[in-house]
Amino acid sequence: MRKQRGGLTLWAIILGLAISALVLNVSYGRAQEEPFDSTGEQQLDLVQGEATGSAMTVEAAAQSEGVEYYLPYPGVLPDHPLYWLKMIRDRVQLWLTTKSLPRAERLLLYADKRLGAGWALIEGGKADLGVTTITKAEKYLERALTETTSLGDGGDEVRFKKRLGQAALKHAEVIDKLRGRVDELDRAALDEVMRVPGAVTEELEAAAMEKEKMEVRVRVEFSETEVVEGQVRAETALEALTSLADQEGFEVTTKIYDFGSLVEAINDVANSADKAWIYFVNDKAGEVGAGDYRLSADDVVEWRYVEPV
Repeated sequence: MRKQRGGLTLWAIILGLAISALVLNVSYGRAQEEPFDSTGEQQLDLVQGEATGSAMTVEAAAQSEGVEYYLPYPGVLPDHPLYWLKMIRDRVQLWLTTKSLPRAERLLLYADKRLGAGWALIEGGKADLGVTTITKAEKYLERALTETTSLGDGGDEVRFKKRLGQAALKHAEVIDKLRGRVDELDRAALDEVMRVPGAVTEELEAAAMEKEKMEVRVRVEFSETEVVEGQVRAETALEALTSLADQEGFEVTTKIYDFGSLVEAINDVANSADKAWIYFVNDKAGEVGAGDYRLSADDVVEWRYVEPV
């Protein structure tokens, strides 16, 4: 009889937790599998009940700041007694989201909502908990960035990367705003997490620039018998040379003049009165500085040690 009662008690607890989770999910909304609609606007995981004054103030303020990015309503805050159920729900939904783009979108949604929650807590006089929540927000932002490494170049993927870049700017703006509303210790913690949105922005910009570079063939002719060549991605004839140098382990010495950069030596082979390093693209000598010559896809760039023309 005792075993039966113990079993019933356990099932009652499990059933109670399940009902609580269901109530929380209905009351506070459910994060969508695809958080963005066809116009790119983020679907909000809105609280259907009454919001706290601080959270409502934060939502209104977030939309009036300088960076054009919509922060979703944070929903139930970490100081709510049922917040732990929301955390379980979020983790389960993230675990069930396996495709890269929906997963990246969900991570960004979690980052945005926790940023808003941290902001609301600080406005509500709970700075320590607010800063801790913002720290978690930036960890989600980092994870969203990491997820983009496996994304392709389709329209949805490109739009998400742009949205992530805007989100990073918004996060930096909000964190900077909140620095003046906390004590010195919490300000130091915010300064530490401020590096995250900056790093996200820099990495996205670097990745975008890398995509714009053309894949070209580079050949360096030290002599008739000594040639180094390889495939690189570069924007200019000079970058093609330096990229190959990094790839193959040789040195390039340049000097900047009014007309641009001049290659003075490659390894220990330096320009002289008789010979100099001249670049050719598709067997035609360059007519502008190597740093100004914009390459096209599949160009063949050659650096020859020859008599100047």
